[in-house]
Amino acid sequence: MARISKGKYNLQLLVIMAVYVVLMLFEWPLVAKTEGLALRTLLALLPALPVVAVIVLAARMVMRGDELEQRMHLIALSVAMGVVSVASIIGAFLAIARIWVVGGDVLIWVFPALCLVYGATRIVLVRRMTGAWNC
Repeated sequence: MARISKGKYNLQLLVIMAVYVVLMLFEWPLVAKTEGLALRTLLALLPALPVVAVIVLAARMVMRGDELEQRMHLIALSVAMGVVSVASIIGAFLAIARIWVVGGDVLIWVFPALCLVYGATRIVLVRRMTGAWNC
């Protein structure tokens, strides 16, 4: 499998995230105003498509990397899943006990939290394993 260049990956990521931002700015406000259940469901789920595209793009990059790159990605992903899972279960217990009162919209922060912890962990791993700061 041919490797994907960092520049090409960043460009594809930029385009996908620009589509996401446009959808959130222009399409998302229409969700609450839409009457039909089918159309409202479609509008509500439309911003998930760029998120899925980012996940597919990242998976392609990981699969096309060498063994060291794959190892760093998978360790960072494991750490991110663990940290966010622990935070989620703590939040769930606090919500069940009615100590922390939140709505279901708090779930929107799960994916960004995974991305932030993954990114920070990967930066640390790259530095520890290669001695460089090039992520």
